Amino acid sequence: MAGRLQNKIVCVTGAAQGIGAGIAEAMAKEGARIIIGDVNDDGANALAAQIGATAFHLDVASPEDWQKLADHIGAQFGQLDILVNNAGLELVKPMREHSLADWRGIMAVNVDGIFLGCKTLEPLLCKAGKSGSSASVINISSIAGLVGYPDQLAYNTSKGAVRHMSKSLAIEWAAHGDAIRCNSIHPGCIRTPMLEMAVEGWVENGSIPADDPWTAIAALCPLNRVGTPEDIAMGAIYLGSDESRFVTGIELVIDGGWVAR
Repeated sequence: MAGRLQNKIVCVTGAAQGIGAGIAEAMAKEGARIIIGDVNDDGANALAAQIGATAFHLDVASPEDWQKLADHIGAQFGQLDILVNNAGLELVKPMREHSLADWRGIMAVNVDGIFLGCKTLEPLLCKAGKSGSSASVINISSIAGLVGYPDQLAYNTSKGAVRHMSKSLAIEWAAHGDAIRCNSIHPGCIRTPMLEMAVEGWVENGSIPADDPWTAIAALCPLNRVGTPEDIAMGAIYLGSDESRFVTGIELVIDGGWVAR
């Protein structure tokens, strides 16, 4: 049987590890043709070899890198069916210790990177939308974009911006008659290298106990476990597939019930 994303052309940013890698791998299993964009060339190349994808060096804060990627996708495939803007950075420390450079560094990747990707790849997404089904943009935000957390002001703010950018683009594309849907996914605590780094910061500032931090985090979740990249990938597959053809502008929360408490 054909997969749910059979022959769809997909670009996933920040896919060398973590949630991005989980999404790329799961979408490849559903028949998609994957382009992995990442600054981690070794990790991207390793995953590409594993799942039969193409790796492309991409600094999401670089307009030049995005244009090179657009040129590559246009020459190779002529269109782009799904864009997963997953690349992101996290910073755990109180605002009083934030420098302006810290703030701008987070915004450059987490917010500017998504703006640049959507703007640069919009023509290729429009071409896919004209072929009979809408193209899909999936922006990975966070539950930190919905509720506040201490000691990560820049990250929280950037993820809130991702949420609103996604809704704004959904309405704008629809208003202009472009067949591009746009939605955001809001992961909770997902066991990734980025979360492991954040957990170290939470232990240092005393937010969670040092002796067994992962049990403490799981206990905060109504389902009493920490999520996996595969949990997020299942939501991304739905939003990328034609099953969600009437879905745009939503925020899909995948957090084990964290924000429902």
